[in-house]
Amino acid sequence: MRALALFLAFLSVAAGAAWAVESAAGRKDPARAITSQLICPCSCGEILSGCICETGVAMNAYVAKELKAGKTKEVIEASLVTKYGEVILGAPKAKGFNLLVWVLPFLATAIGLSTAWVILRRWVRRKDELVAVDPAGGPGSSAEADLTVLRARAEAELRRLQE
Repeated sequence: MRALALFLAFLSVAAGAAWAVESAAGRKDPARAITSQLICPCSCGEILSGCICETGVAMNAYVAKELKAGKTKEVIEASLVTKYGEVILGAPKAKGFNLLVWVLPFLATAIGLSTAWVILRRWVRRKDELVAVDPAGGPGSSAEADLTVLRARAEAELRRLQE
């Protein structure tokens, strides 16, 4: 348990450090902050900030040029989306039909967990019902009668097979 707590603490510190480095890099290089959230539209499929193909280099230069011209991140992204389509966005915008991409995974998870919970509760109830068939457990109980019937049937089948 202690190891799990230490591991989770380490992960949170590492995530915080990565976020701090990324935000500092975004403040130092606003072009990288934009291009790290876009995907190159060519067949390489790389994140634009790390893409070295002709299209990626041209798009990186375009972003840098537009930033120097004083345009905002939203304006630059909108112009790139107009030119290349929403394919270049790292994640679809949460509006309209694209909202399903954001909602359905959580909905499916909730439905799956609910279904599993219901099934497990039924299994536990059945197990409890089987255990509680005859709390006295004495002779003449229904479980005892069932067992006697099954034994008689098994013995009859054995006799038939031996003949």
